[in-house]
Amino acid sequence: MRVIPIPVAPAAASAAAVAACVASAVGCDGGGGPFTALEREAIVARTGAWPAPVPPDPSNRFADDPAAAALGKLLFFDTRVSGNREVSCATCHDPDTGFQDIRANTSHGVGYTGRHSPTVINAAYAPWEFWDGRADSQWSQALRPPESPVEMGGSRTRVAYVIADHYAAEYEAIFGPLPVLRDPDGAPRFPLDARPGSDSWDTMHDADRDAITAVYVNFGKAVAAYERRLVSGPARFDALRADLAAGADDSDALDEQEKEGLRLFLGKGGCLECHDGPIFSDGKFHNVGVAQDGPHLLAVDRGRLRGIDTLLTSEFHCASRWSDHPDKVHCAVAGLTAVRRDGGAFKTPGLRQLSSTAPYMHTGTVATLTDVVAHYDRGGDATGFFGAVDPRVAPLGLAPSEAEALVAFLRTLDGAPPSDELIARPLLPE
Repeated sequence: MRVIPIPVAPAAASAAAVAACVASAVGCDGGGGPFTALEREAIVARTGAWPAPVPPDPSNRFADDPAAAALGKLLFFDTRVSGNREVSCATCHDPDTGFQDIRANTSHGVGYTGRHSPTVINAAYAPWEFWDGRADSQWSQALRPPESPVEMGGSRTRVAYVIADHYAAEYEAIFGPLPVLRDPDGAPRFPLDARPGSDSWDTMHDADRDAITAVYVNFGKAVAAYERRLVSGPARFDALRADLAAGADDSDALDEQEKEGLRLFLGKGGCLECHDGPIFSDGKFHNVGVAQDGPHLLAVDRGRLRGIDTLLTSEFHCASRWSDHPDKVHCAVAGLTAVRRDGGAFKTPGLRQLSSTAPYMHTGTVATLTDVVAHYDRGGDATGFFGAVDPRVAPLGLAPSEAEALVAFLRTLDGAPPSDELIARPLLPE
């Protein structure tokens, strides 16, 4: 399983000390001025230099193959993999809108998905995919939408035919020979809608089902090779961190309001408890009290509790036969079990590129960063969600100026988007 190597123990103690003194009546140093030693230690040790190396994915041996990434980009934008030939990965992860969906509070493929599509920018740093973590890699995540009845409404067999008909040379140069999918007269050997659970799939021979699934898995691994290159550039915060890491006790990379927001982030806001590391996410799951109150949402969303069940029964994960991991007993999924606190818990999103990834939360019902801060300031919603709120989510008592400062700081985490070469929509082969 991929991990983000960041210092934890001493820095965690420092962050707790910062929180304690900033939350006191006078603050660590009365506010303003150079950062204290505790603040500098928390900032430098609990975040990390950016851009950080993308963590390896041993379950995908093609993850860092440039040819696989080039093919993955083409497949990411190709609508022919969907049942109606109108939906691609880019439909709900639109590069023009931060690689996420702003058309409604929840995403819309062939139907509404029930949750907002998170950005795939910097997604390679997360140990789990989807809001509920029901996939443990980018390649296994990429295999769910094509066969989802509300996302792409297609099948793995359709994906295999799209690859064989339009990308055969590129595919075979990377993954080896494709199976024979057409008769000598060009007629397809298998129905395009064949997928697990369908009558047409059940009538296929085991060897044919495995051959189709192998192509489908390689589709996911190619898309993942592309997506893991979608990394944002350094932000103004990173310039401040670099100054402090070099020994300075202050920096002019942020203005005074933004620095006040950073101190609130470290202390009174308690944000660093869950939003740390290079992408400002602990990679874990928390119930932060977000009501299921908005269009297209599930009436009850069990979050991580359901996600673990889905992951454990999936045919595609790190410990599955389709994974390339050399030591599958060490995959995180191998020892995964659900606990009570997983009820209604969702993945901590990274905070980089926030300005371009509204709306927020898994419901997509929180429209602005000001609204996000207001949500945490009131200690989350009182009702309307499954499970119990994480005890760390409690009213903050922010003054209006403090809320504004916290929003100002969050905007300093915006860096340059991925390169034009990665974002530009490709011309697809006929």
